[in-house]
Amino acid sequence: MSLSTRSSRRAPSHHEMRSSTLSTTRSSSAAVPPLVTSSDSVKVSVRARPFSLRERTSDSASLRCCLRMDTASGTVRLFPSTSSTASSLAGGESGAPPSRAALQPNSGPVFQFDHVFWSVESPDACGASPATQADVFQTIGQPLVQHAFDGFNSCLFAYGQTGSGKTYTMMGADVSALGGEGSGVTPRICLEIFARKARVEAEGHSRWSVELGYVEVYNERVSDLLGKRKKGGKGGEEVYVDVREHPSRGVFLEGQRLVEVGCLDDVVRLIELGNGVRHTAATKMNDRSSRSHAIIMLLLREERTMTTKGGETIRTAGKSSRMNLVDLAGSERVAQSQVEGQQFKEATHINLSLTTLGRVIDVLADMAKKGAKAQYSVAPFRDSKLTFILKDSLGGNSKTFMIATVSPSALNYEETLSTLRYASRARDIVNVAQVNEDPRARRIRELEEQMADMRRTMAGGDPAYVCELEEKLALLEAEAQKRAADLQALEREREHSQVQERLLRATEAEKSELESRAAALQQEMSATRRQADEMQALNLRLKEDQARKERELMEEMEKKDEAVAEQHRLVAEKERMLLQTVSELEKERRSHENVMASLQAHQQRLMEALEDKEQSNAQRRALTMEKEQLQIEWQQQQQQQSSYIERLIDQLKHAEQQFACRERIHALLTEESECRYWILDDHAQMLNSLQHRHADERHTYNEGLIHNLQKSVTAAERRALMAEVANTELTQKLDEMSRYHQLSQSELRAQISDLNALQTTLDHEQKQLEGEHAELGKAHKQLERAHAKLEKTHAALTEANAAAELELAEWKARATSGDTERCELSERLARLEGEHAELGKAHKQLEGEHAELGRRTPH
Repeated sequence: MSLSTRSSRRAPSHHEMRSSTLSTTRSSSAAVPPLVTSSDSVKVSVRARPFSLRERTSDSASLRCCLRMDTASGTVRLFPSTSSTASSLAGGESGAPPSRAALQPNSGPVFQFDHVFWSVESPDACGASPATQADVFQTIGQPLVQHAFDGFNSCLFAYGQTGSGKTYTMMGADVSALGGEGSGVTPRICLEIFARKARVEAEGHSRWSVELGYVEVYNERVSDLLGKRKKGGKGGEEVYVDVREHPSRGVFLEGQRLVEVGCLDDVVRLIELGNGVRHTAATKMNDRSSRSHAIIMLLLREERTMTTKGGETIRTAGKSSRMNLVDLAGSERVAQSQVEGQQFKEATHINLSLTTLGRVIDVLADMAKKGAKAQYSVAPFRDSKLTFILKDSLGGNSKTFMIATVSPSALNYEETLSTLRYASRARDIVNVAQVNEDPRARRIRELEEQMADMRRTMAGGDPAYVCELEEKLALLEAEAQKRAADLQALEREREHSQVQERLLRATEAEKSELESRAAALQQEMSATRRQADEMQALNLRLKEDQARKERELMEEMEKKDEAVAEQHRLVAEKERMLLQTVSELEKERRSHENVMASLQAHQQRLMEALEDKEQSNAQRRALTMEKEQLQIEWQQQQQQQSSYIERLIDQLKHAEQQFACRERIHALLTEESECRYWILDDHAQMLNSLQHRHADERHTYNEGLIHNLQKSVTAAERRALMAEVANTELTQKLDEMSRYHQLSQSELRAQISDLNALQTTLDHEQKQLEGEHAELGKAHKQLERAHAKLEKTHAALTEANAAAELELAEWKARATSGDTERCELSERLARLEGEHAELGKAHKQLEGEHAELGRRTPH
């Protein structure tokens, strides 16, 4: 039962209710009702951004407006920059839309859209104020949220040239400030989803869960921006996922990480995490140009709750939906963006994917208009990863919204015209969306609605009809509970099968990984075998080379033997020259040893001078530290003295206050005693007058009165006496306080004079220390100058020493080479002498043989 049917249904009568109840009961075991579908075209909106800072600061042509919007009718009219109208577009205020007087019929193409948003500072053609982010959300975002909770898949993608405001419309100016006035459609949708989720869950019938995924399509590869990177991997390591298609699930991303979110802060954290690894770069057209297509995926799942008569709670799956929020990379002309290298490759992939998206839109629009007569029957979704992911959103199971962002500047007329043409073609695409709800769960929900209608009808009905309805209601409740229990069991089996499927996929992945490792090991073994064969061949070649070299060496040895005779002739001369060279080297060696001894002595003197300088520096640092310590102690003494003086002054003030207070008390007691003396005199006078007046008449009465007066007089005298004693004690105490105050003042004056003397002494010591510090500074400067001279001298001596050492090493090398050469010559001479001796022996033997032959030969 659809929502529109339920909302428009009137209240049934008793007869209609009875017949409908009977029919419902009879059809309770019938087939599951068909899916709820909705056929609708893609809703397309256009938004014109304000003039950018680059356009405001460039030439006047950038501030000419090339379009005019009418938000009331949803139309957009373009004005070619080469027409006469374009020259008068800025008539009046810069950046304002052209006036009606400047417009001419058919002066430019007109496009019709579902909604248009004019965000330029000046009003649009109908006088409406510029559109805000909240206006865009109310028009596009609210229906998306409603479709999501109704169980429909939905999609919103922003299309336009680079720098036209796609990311601002989708996300806002600053991701970290999501939720404010500048927030885009995406954070506002998330806020509305969480608010509606809280309202629905407050009713207690269902609970919704929200999961978020974030991917990008970069250079025709899909990367999971929330995927977990390997430990120890590089920060820019990509986590790629594969695009798959399932007969019932549709297109999905295998291996994508989905994170459950409960508030906007979770969404902001995940988006910031994804943006940290997303590919962006600065171009001539945009300071922060997106170099990839970004897709935020929101998955909503409902879990319905049902309570049986026995109090058992049954939870069943309800509706589910998927929302894709796509921020496409901007189309750009390389001549304008002036990109090169890697950015040129990125721009090529972006333009190819957007071209494929345009082809898909053209084919789908043509199929929607012409039907079977269309030129193409299948859209090329698989030609690009972007269109493959958006396959369900374009002509499939989805409620799709498109917002095309354009620039109002006349310099971007061609790009704006191309964007509007694509957006206009997209309006012809028709999607057939269906509610993602299990048929059994939908049947249970309809049974619950019927039971609620029956309970409302039972209120105030006749008893017989109510009894019949109660029986029917019990049947419906039993059927609903049975279906809910069956559905819950199916859910458990489905979850178990999903777990088994995940385990199977993990096992297959592990198996494929092991197979890949085995293949790698096999390749490594074959490579090792090839290397072993190559080593054997190399060994054979080395043996052949060694034999050849041995033959060449033997030939060279023969040549050297032939040259021995020539060397014999030069041995004596070389030995003489060698002995002469050795004697000269020995003389030079002794002279260099003398120079080295003098240099070492001079270096020792320099080291002693440096040690003296370091000792003087240490003394200077000790004096400086002692001075700083004295200054710190002097400051501490000053602080202690000032605090002590302040305490003494406070004590003096307190004593003065006590003295003034006691003087006031003494004055009050004096006044009281005087008043009491006056009262006593008055009583005495009254007594005398009474005695003279009533001496004779009331003698007895007066005697009692006199006696009472005498008592009062005695008491008054006693009180006056006590007051006088107290006054005397107070006077003594005041005298003591005055003496103590005088003593305290004298002690304070003495201490102040001592402190002044100590201050003078410290000032004098400080001046002495400053003088010593100045002298030490002068001595330090003199030592630094001497140290600089010593360092220069040391450097010169070091250079001389290094040169001498180099020269000595050279002479030693020469002597060593001469010794080596002499040894070689000596060895050769010994060999030649041996050969000469052998030749001599052979010569003597030949001479003996010749003599013997001579003797034997007759003359």
